[in-house]
Amino acid sequence: MIKKVLKEIWDIRWVIITLFMMISFITSTIQDFISKDYDSGFNNLMIVLLIIDVLLLMWSRADAEKLIGIQDEIINSQDKIIKQNEKSIALQGDLIAKQSKWINQVTKIVKESTQKDKTN
Repeated sequence: MIKKVLKEIWDIRWVIITLFMMISFITSTIQDFISKDYDSGFNNLMIVLLIIDVLLLMWSRADAEKLIGIQDEIINSQDKIIKQNEKSIALQGDLIAKQSKWINQVTKIVKESTQKDKTN
């Protein structure tokens, strides 16, 4: 149980580190504004906004990569469906050829039997 919890924490370690870093910069910004050190406060605020911007860009890139992966899977599925449809069309062509051969044989037999009936 403890190993599982530790593993889950380890998997999100960068999120935790980034969260603590953001909290640190935000508290530093607030302290600077309270102590009327506006230059340092604005610098810290810019750092916080820069980190948020970078995180959002990384998040959108990860989403884009997921979407690209999903699109690749869809394309592969469509290729499989197209190949199966081509096989189905080929099998239908074979079936039609066999049916026309069978129809020709049946009509030949019918003609022969009607000719025999006419001669008799």
